[in-house]
Amino acid sequence: MEISHDSAWDQFLDEFISVFSVYELKKYKIFICGSYDEDSFIILQEVQKIVNNKENTIAFFEKEFRRTHIENLILKFDLIAKFSDEIIMIIDHDKGGHMIEIGIILSYPEFLRKAKVFVLRDADITHVLKRGGLLTPFFEESKNLFYFDKNERLYSKVKDLYEIE
Repeated sequence: MEISHDSAWDQFLDEFISVFSVYELKKYKIFICGSYDEDSFIILQEVQKIVNNKENTIAFFEKEFRRTHIENLILKFDLIAKFSDEIIMIIDHDKGGHMIEIGIILSYPEFLRKAKVFVLRDADITHVLKRGGLLTPFFEESKNLFYFDKNERLYSKVKDLYEIE
């Protein structure tokens, strides 16, 4: 079965409306990226809960757009990142699609300006990030790059950055 781009776009718009109400579209939109494996996704969901406690803010995942998940994932990521006000990337390993997403973020100044990256200290991640992508001029520690050694420290840092008690 062939899917045209027009029908995929219509399908995406239908999903967009089901994910965001008219009122939520006015909110500050934070796109949370990271691994969707079982253990890591629990961490992403906790960050989402924390961020959603800030007034006029809504945090969401690419995964919420399920029907168009089979479409070109890079173009889908691009579209979602463009309408987001901010992108939070959480890296706790380098096995998964979120590594492609960090590459996209690094490639586009518009996305890089919106991004805050949280990295599990001593995580087994690629040297391309350790010795390149996570360094200046892309990221600056304590500005848009944050390391954590325990999930509780990640949650605490997110609360501090978004001024959530």
